[in-house]
Amino acid sequence: MEAIRSVKALITWEKDPSKYLCNIWLQDLIVNYGSIEGKQFTGETWTVSVRITGRIEGTWDTYADVRFIVDDAPWQDLVNGYAFRLWAGREVATVKVL
Repeated sequence: MEAIRSVKALITWEKDPSKYLCNIWLQDLIVNYGSIEGKQFTGETWTVSVRITGRIEGTWDTYADVRFIVDDAPWQDLVNGYAFRLWAGREVATVKVL
């Protein structure tokens, strides 16, 4: 496996992210590339890690580093402007790659 890399992103959280510490990798977040039928994901899902690097005052937005945890994930999608939803039991945030 090659060295783990990450991309810079802006994250808009659904609820106050102040409980998350800066510069600590958050684990077990999911990106769903398929759809949801009932309570089940269909299609591909990938696990990502997120490290909050800064907070935007007066909002629930944060700057962060985002990475997939495996090399065969769709890294090619992580380009400037690409956006996706994060899941942790439910939708928790929208990520936009910078």
